[in-house]
Amino acid sequence: MSSKMGTICIVLTALAFGTMEISLKIAGNAFTPFQLTFLRFLVGGILLAPLAFRDIQKRHIHLIASDWGYLAVLGLINIGFSMILFQVGVNMSNAGLAAIVFSSNPVFVMIFSHFIIHESFTRKKVITLILSILGLLIVANPIAIIRSGNFGLCISALASIAFALYTTLGKLRIEKLGGNVENSFSFLIGCTFLLIVLLFHGDPILGGITTTTIVPLLYCSFVVTGFGYLCFMKAIELTGPSNASFSFFLKPVIALFLSAIILSEPVTLSAIVGLVLILAGCTLAGPIERLIFHQHAIGEIQRMQTHPAWVTEQQTKPLVITISREFGAGGRNVGKLIAKQLGVPYYDTAIINMARKEKGFSKQFIKAHEEAIGNRILSNLYDNYTHYASGVNSDRQMLFDEESKIITDVAKISSCVIVGRLANYILRDRANTFDVFISSDPEWAAQRIMLREHVDHDQAIRIRNRVNRQRQDHCRYFTDSYWGYGANYDLSLKSSDYGTAQTANIILQVVQRRLRVTEEETSPNYHLTPALQK
Repeated sequence: MSSKMGTICIVLTALAFGTMEISLKIAGNAFTPFQLTFLRFLVGGILLAPLAFRDIQKRHIHLIASDWGYLAVLGLINIGFSMILFQVGVNMSNAGLAAIVFSSNPVFVMIFSHFIIHESFTRKKVITLILSILGLLIVANPIAIIRSGNFGLCISALASIAFALYTTLGKLRIEKLGGNVENSFSFLIGCTFLLIVLLFHGDPILGGITTTTIVPLLYCSFVVTGFGYLCFMKAIELTGPSNASFSFFLKPVIALFLSAIILSEPVTLSAIVGLVLILAGCTLAGPIERLIFHQHAIGEIQRMQTHPAWVTEQQTKPLVITISREFGAGGRNVGKLIAKQLGVPYYDTAIINMARKEKGFSKQFIKAHEEAIGNRILSNLYDNYTHYASGVNSDRQMLFDEESKIITDVAKISSCVIVGRLANYILRDRANTFDVFISSDPEWAAQRIMLREHVDHDQAIRIRNRVNRQRQDHCRYFTDSYWGYGANYDLSLKSSDYGTAQTANIILQVVQRRLRVTEEETSPNYHLTPALQK
């Protein structure tokens, strides 16, 4: 039932947001941009207020002075600048085209995120950026803008950039405040700013409301701004942020075709091509990257350039051994043996239990998002578009972030062994960390799986292949690198060649040797004969 209701909420969100530009253009004929923006976000902020106060009470949020200042900045950027510009842009241009232009805001969020919250700018994002900007140029048609002198789409583009800044800044405290609090309070604070402007200029606040204009005004205020956000928040609750954010992908498509039906605006070939390029850039960036760069598209994790064996911090940092492993290769047994011999804590599923306790994740939530990526098309869509459009993190990302925090914390406390959880990536910039990858022959792994899972040989092989594929996808999703890629580890070996006990001994011997290695010994020419050196 919740799944069906979640789907209904996604569709309703897409319809509400998809008709935004149409209703704004109709209502914009009777109200000034400041007046209309004030009225619709005042209603939206009030409608979201109960959810905001619920979150404050439920999550024990305590708003301090800096939080109110932060919300004021968000309100000023979004309501006082972005939405005013967008209203002006919609009034001056084609509503469907304005919707497409505004839908490019996730591209600008990628750029702002790189500089403000230091998100890496990957090849996939570059591809998304190029295709989306190309699509934006085709839709806006700068030559036609110059000839006509109508800069409505340019103003809509500025609104899109400002909204991207608002979305990016919103990520800074989203974990503390939550989306409901940020949206509701920033809406109301932004409306307070607009009210001051309206009063200062003597502009009408409620003037212009008639039996004719009340319908588009109510639609903009209650349906688009209020009901749309409520449906979106409910969709997140029922289906998760990834699925709920699909509505942002549908929005420009709905807006383009409904504007043709309701406003009789032409659906041009350039509008369709531009929209397809923007959305294709967001959904197909990964496949395009692999097509262009082949196997070199994803490789070595960027990590410390200084060898961990002789960094000055090494002696003050506990030794952490991370073990990544193929399913059935005995990685857990190896990790436990190493931890026992060193007399240090061992972590694998314990980290998941810590995350559950810290954030209250259910067992079903953990099982659904622990490693499986699920629908790759939706994952690509969420990563490259809807995450940036909505400003919310996926359930999978929230779980990974919490596990990353726990791994970072336990690595500070004492020496330990961590199996799985992409610990080698999470601790990539940490000194005195030794990363291992353990593989095995398929048949050797199958025999272990048969004994542990009580299944036949064919089932064991299928389980091994499925879990390894999930781990590969999981690694690529979060690290943009190959799972098992040799350069990402200090040691790679096959447990089937040595057995689990001897594999543990080999790792310990190599760790002890690595900690004593000198910088001279790692020189490319070390131990080469004079003839070879020449």
